[in-house]
Amino acid sequence: MNWWQSVESALDNLGGVAPLKAIYAEVRRVREANGDTTPISLEEVVRKELEYNSSDSSNWHERRDLFFSVHGIGKGIWGLRSSIKAAPAASDLTPLSESDEPTQTIEITINRVIRDTLMARKVKALHHCKCQICGASILLPDGRGYCEAHHIVPLGAPHKGSDLPSNIIVVCPNHHAMLDLGAMDLRCNDITAVEGHAISSRSIEYHNTIIVPAAKGNALK
Repeated sequence: MNWWQSVESALDNLGGVAPLKAIYAEVRRVREANGDTTPISLEEVVRKELEYNSSDSSNWHERRDLFFSVHGIGKGIWGLRSSIKAAPAASDLTPLSESDEPTQTIEITINRVIRDTLMARKVKALHHCKCQICGASILLPDGRGYCEAHHIVPLGAPHKGSDLPSNIIVVCPNHHAMLDLGAMDLRCNDITAVEGHAISSRSIEYHNTIIVPAAKGNALK
């Protein structure tokens, strides 16, 4: 087995995303199980294979783009690029064909936007698509889990939040709506954490002191 295949297999065994320490141990186990060599410099070899096969790295060999870095090179959390998938389209959003009968429609205003950025997908993969508040995940027909990523300090004006892991929390649709609408506070003790993803206390404070009070104020108007 080639080294890149060992790393790929190890990450797959680890659920698609893992810190380097866990990757090293699993690569060693995979190679020993296959009767392959495990040199003293295994850690260095694994790091090179991750960078050689990732377009996130300046050392990318441009042959295979198998891996991604959650926080950037040198931060220690890597995943399988195949685990970064766009949110599926809802069945009721399928475009009508020319043969479809016209249906009665009404005009509505959408005031919630699901921002499925690349960084959001990486963080969702890190949590294996499980809500950090309640642990729920929607099982899709293809076997994948579904969750959403909420930017705690909203992107764009007037909030100008960042698209960084420290400003993202992985949530189920219910908790996403509650956070968007300012219907709940965020408390650190209620948020499930994983290695490689730390939410900024400033983001949480912004939500609790700006987003929630503003929502309550609008409700009283």
